[in-house]
Amino acid sequence: MVLGRAGMKLEAQKFALYLLIPITASIVYNEPSVQQWSADYFQFMKYPSNPKTNLKQEFEELRKQREEDAKEEERRKKGREEYLMQLKKLNVARGGGGGSENGTVDDATTTQRRGWFGWPDRWRRGKDSSSSSAGGDGEMLP
Repeated sequence: MVLGRAGMKLEAQKFALYLLIPITASIVYNEPSVQQWSADYFQFMKYPSNPKTNLKQEFEELRKQREEDAKEEERRKKGREEYLMQLKKLNVARGGGGGSENGTVDDATTTQRRGWFGWPDRWRRGKDSSSSSAGGDGEMLP
């Protein structure tokens, strides 16, 4: 504790703050409209929409929805793989390298991969090159 009047003022301010925060929170959050909004927004308690709801049917619907979501994700994954293969073929046709059809990767792509802990270094270099870019619009130069 600081000695003198300044220390007493500081302690009085801290004590007032310790009392003010809980009292203000209890006044604000004791309003029924605020409690209703909080319960709805944060979904504090979730009840079935109707007590006579068939939970087995609802469970089956959720399971079907989950299966559809899994199928959709699998379809997207295949689409991404197909897109990447098309990009590789275009890159090879252009003469840019990027790997051959049998899955080998050339030295240019292996030098770009530096592992898990190489990103801070690449990030710092990216910031340095973007600040000294000739365009001035924040795009990074190679």
